[in-house]
Amino acid sequence: MQAATAPKRMTRQKAAIQAAVMSSCDHPTAAVLCDRVRAVIPNISLGTVYRVLGALSEEGAVREISVPGAPSRYDKTTCAHAHFYCSACGSVTDVDVDEDALIRHADCACGGAVIEDAEVIFRGLCAKCKGVNQ
Repeated sequence: MQAATAPKRMTRQKAAIQAAVMSSCDHPTAAVLCDRVRAVIPNISLGTVYRVLGALSEEGAVREISVPGAPSRYDKTTCAHAHFYCSACGSVTDVDVDEDALIRHADCACGGAVIEDAEVIFRGLCAKCKGVNQ
């Protein structure tokens, strides 16, 4: 995993955004987090939410999940773990795999390269969407 930078000062906006991520179990997008934070800070802008999420990610306080072809999601769980992305409904859920073992295997397979970070995202249909699409 990447080394986290030193935490910067805690503003009211930053505290509200971090609290919104920490209370979420649905891996929300910046837009969803902005809507949630507006309940506390009505005039917060989406740009501010993006900037703060970037800072929180750099500090290691939250984890940004980059989903190709979809908006990034944000996760309160910062330790190594994988995700499942439903291509029908867009939900993101945690997947319990040994990501550290995958990195060690990739280190060997890449001729001794040093892998500093990895993001594993499984794509497909969640159980709910699979039932609808069958």
